[in-house]
Amino acid sequence: MNLYLKRTFIGLLVLISPFLFLLISLFFNWFGKHPDSGNIDNQSAPFHSSQNIEVSDEKRILFGDLHVHTTYSLDAFLGSLPILEGEGVHPVADACNFSRFCANLDFFSVTDHAEFLTRREWEDTIESLQSCSRISKNNDAEEIVPFLGWEWTQTSLDPSKHYGHKNIILRPLDGELPARPIGALESSYLNFMDTPFVYIYGALIYDYNNMSDYFNWRHRNIVIQDIEICEKDVSVRDLPKDCLERVEKPSELFSKLDEWDIDSLVIPHGTSWGNTSPPMASWENQFDSSNHDQKYQKLIELYSGHGNTEEYRPWRSFNIDKEVYSCPQPSLDFVPYCFQAGEIIKERCRVSAGSSSECDSRAKLARESYVSSNPFGILTVPKYNPKEWLDSGQCLDCFLPAFDYRPGSSIQYALALRNFDDDKTEAYRFGFIGSSDNHGARPGSGYKEIDRIINSDSKYKSSGPLTTNSDEEESFSGIPKTEEVNLEELMKTRTGPPQLERISSFLYTGGLVATHSVSKDRNSIWDSLNNREVYATSGERILLWFDVINHPSKQIKPMGSEFKMEINPKFRVRAVGSQKQLPGCNVGEEFNREILDRLCKGECFNPSDERKIISRIEVVRIRPQAYSGEPIENLIEDPWKVFDCEVSSEGCEVEFTDENFTDANREIIYYVRAIQEPSFAINASNLNCDRDDSGKCIKVNLCGDIDGQGEGDCLSQVEERAWSSPVFIKSAADQT
Repeated sequence: MNLYLKRTFIGLLVLISPFLFLLISLFFNWFGKHPDSGNIDNQSAPFHSSQNIEVSDEKRILFGDLHVHTTYSLDAFLGSLPILEGEGVHPVADACNFSRFCANLDFFSVTDHAEFLTRREWEDTIESLQSCSRISKNNDAEEIVPFLGWEWTQTSLDPSKHYGHKNIILRPLDGELPARPIGALESSYLNFMDTPFVYIYGALIYDYNNMSDYFNWRHRNIVIQDIEICEKDVSVRDLPKDCLERVEKPSELFSKLDEWDIDSLVIPHGTSWGNTSPPMASWENQFDSSNHDQKYQKLIELYSGHGNTEEYRPWRSFNIDKEVYSCPQPSLDFVPYCFQAGEIIKERCRVSAGSSSECDSRAKLARESYVSSNPFGILTVPKYNPKEWLDSGQCLDCFLPAFDYRPGSSIQYALALRNFDDDKTEAYRFGFIGSSDNHGARPGSGYKEIDRIINSDSKYKSSGPLTTNSDEEESFSGIPKTEEVNLEELMKTRTGPPQLERISSFLYTGGLVATHSVSKDRNSIWDSLNNREVYATSGERILLWFDVINHPSKQIKPMGSEFKMEINPKFRVRAVGSQKQLPGCNVGEEFNREILDRLCKGECFNPSDERKIISRIEVVRIRPQAYSGEPIENLIEDPWKVFDCEVSSEGCEVEFTDENFTDANREIIYYVRAIQEPSFAINASNLNCDRDDSGKCIKVNLCGDIDGQGEGDCLSQVEERAWSSPVFIKSAADQT
């Protein structure tokens, strides 16, 4: 076919696209199996993770995942398409089957994005989770406990209006339940409705063997666009069931939960993610009794498959002086994007034989252009090449950090803040959980570090059709100019520019939440979550206890507790490493091989009797602000104490005291990290820089890039860990 015929064919294709898509997608949905249908297997699960875990003080440690997406989430549906390395749709039933047979969890929740979750999909989610509970109760030695939930996915490019992503988890699974989930009014998630027809047709031409998947995607777009947004200022019980309910701020979300009056938890997550947060995002903008309701926001997701958001760092993407932004100088542990923009232009200038003074001038202009085009500064550098940005914009000394780290939205920063203007909201007091945020209906996907593209959201392949990496020779042509970036138009997108290749090196298999529960049932697990008697892990099933053992009441105060003391507190920590995994699945020949092959890929949670070693215990102490404006970096002691552990598979136990507590006359927050011996994990080396003798990154090796870390699992060694929820102790002399 010659060029003229190709262009004519594509032109006709685009012209008839709306009618063709509607006709074919209706055909698949009328006569074919619905893409989100699925069945829960009624076989018995081989075992659950809690069965081999020791008990302490009559409480069991149970492991779960409270952040999982099925293809009812539009981004998960898009990611399921074969052109994006997807393997087809994954319904709620798959999340249940994966939890029971692959990951062997004790509990899980499905938290699909609420912004476009239709009535039918919401009701199907409820019915599937109820079926999961019923089938597990009738067949499994120990029932898996599913929780109903959704995600409120809010973003804004304005730091003062950015509130972030929050998962809503409900206690009941039957009886009166919300008629619809509540989504965010302003969200980057809305962009998934803007997929151009020509992109879909390009996918069809590239991957015509899987055309039904693309038709189903387009059909969902058409259906959702016809659904009305719920009327504002109407009680949740008086709204029609079919509308999409959205609110602008957390305060409105809490008000609607109050109207439902159903036990609920609102769990922020991804607070330090740069791909969903503006560069100068901070906890201050929602630190009031309206937008932080301590009745609901008791927990925070510290770790997920999108990275760690725990650690505070004093650097920022920009300097601010009287509301004027400027570009900071680099440090040993942070290179600002704006600075690297200048380095890129300077190097291109040098290659083009520019003079030293000219290249320096061009670099200065590039940095100024980047800053003035915030948050789209990356677009001011012509001929985008992700490798040129090296390791800029990243936390270089954080444990498995989120991409484009935002330290002002880190958890340590939140805990160190105090509100001196709102008596109702003095502090953020979060317990810590981990979860996966997996978009393939795979709760607890971190039980084995295998199959990156299946068990994580890291799906980039440089050999695939979707890449922004340019093969053109970079040159000095094209001087970066602020006016070339139309900020007014870009601000409508609600997100920054995509960096799929680089992000792929910061996506992991995900974490877990562990509860100390009296028994394995819905109410006991909920009580543990509600009392903050929980901890987070980076995916390994590490056992962890953290208690205050000298409280005057003679009662042991566990992690998550909040109280006053007149004496110096004494703490006890005990940690036991996770069980080493055996290959394959420990099931009988009669087991459903379809589940093992399709969902588990032949690899299940399959623990041996041997445990990994806990190498050390780290204690973090945070002394929250005593006055408005007190510098945060002086208040976070990380680590405050470090205890090396003896080599023993039986674990590590330490006791310590804060001898200076009573002298401080203020509240002090303590939590611990149990650090496990090094082991291989997906994307543990992130960008995997080649460095010169001074330690400067001179070349990145991206995960999924044939010329980088390759398209495999990108394995490197890392020290997996568990984080206890904090203990919040006020001095008796503190009257606040």
